[in-house]
Amino acid sequence: MKISELKAGFRISEHKDNGDIQHFEVVNVQPAGRRVEVTFRSHSGMESALYPADAYLSAY
Repeated sequence: MKISELKAGFRISEHKDNGDIQHFEVVNVQPAGRRVEVTFRSHSGMESALYPADAYLSAY
């Protein structure tokens, strides 16, 4: 899925090299020029990241 198509409530799983899986929930998606700012919630708290709008990731 393109980053620009994410919506609040979507879930993302990150598979670490050591076998751990960290789960994130998309809280907010905001356009920021040619990038998109995505705010995630996890057991570690809230974090935001900037991505190119045409980048892809696996979400459900």
